[in-house]
Order: sequence, then C-alpha cells, then structure tokens
Amino acid sequence: MTRSDLTVAECDELRSMALAMPVENIPVETKELAKQLQFIEATLPSKNTDEQSGQMRTAVYARILGGYTKEALSYMTERVCKELDWFPTPRQCLAILEEYTAPTSKKDKALRICLNHATERFDDFIGKLHCSEPVELSDKPERWLRIAVERGYLRFVDGEYIIR
Repeated sequence: MTRSDLTVAECDELRSMALAMPVENIPVETKELAKQLQFIEATLPSKNTDEQSGQMRTAVYARILGGYTKEALSYMTERVCKELDWFPTPRQCLAILEEYTAPTSKKDKALRICLNHATERFDDFIGKLHCSEPVELSDKPERWLRIAVERGYLRFVDGEYIIR
C-alpha cells in the first residue's frame, strides 16, 4: 500500500493524525461475552448444569476470554458452532482465537502508507547515490546520511557529509 503522490509534509500530517487515533481493539464487555456463550449454549449440547454452575462457568470463561474483542469472539462463536459437537472448553476457545486475524485498522493503514512513502524516498536517495546522480544532502534525515556513510556512498569529514 503506497501513495506516491504524497508530499513529505502530507505524509508527516497523516502520521500525526494516525498516531492520535484511538485504539480500535477494545476488549469485550462481560455482558457481550455472556451473550456469545448463551448463543453457543443454545446451539450446542453441553453437560447439564444448574444455575449456580452456569454462573460459575460464565465467570471462568469471562476471566479467560475477557481480553478479546467483540469481533474476535464473534469469529470464535461462529467457528465453534460450525466445527464442534459439544460446548467448547476454554482451551478449545483459546485455540480458535489464536487463529483469528483482526482486520487492518485505519490507523495501521495510515502508518503503513507513511512507512512505504518514507521507504520509497530512502530507496530513491540511495539509488541516486549509487548511480552517482546529483543529490541534495541538506534536506535528508541524519539517519539516512549515516546509513549512506556505512554503505560507502558518503563520507563524514569535519562534521559534514560529502558524496564520495
């Protein structure tokens, strides 16, 4: 994913906006987890339990599965109902959740665009040095210049970077 038409300033602004975005992967509330477990219980047979045992089971599952998102738990519920014959153990739930891949967030997409943009600019810079094309050094990040020195394209003499 790239946006080659971005300017450096636009890319910097996009990165700032992305870093300011809130976290999207919010853990599920216990009420929603209980709803998912009730759906599984209504679909799959399980060992007969009284009300107190059912509450204890929900509490145990909530403690074990409480850090996952609603989307992850919905994925787990769908897989459980399609693949299992009995109400799942916590271990079975966790095994299914390990296979879940969250969709890429807007924040991650924006940061990926910025990373790709910077990588393209850096590769272009190194490519020009490699081909002995004229390059302006004053507007390049210090890190790029140090890498170019390590790769043998620049020298650092008397506090200045010089093209070899």
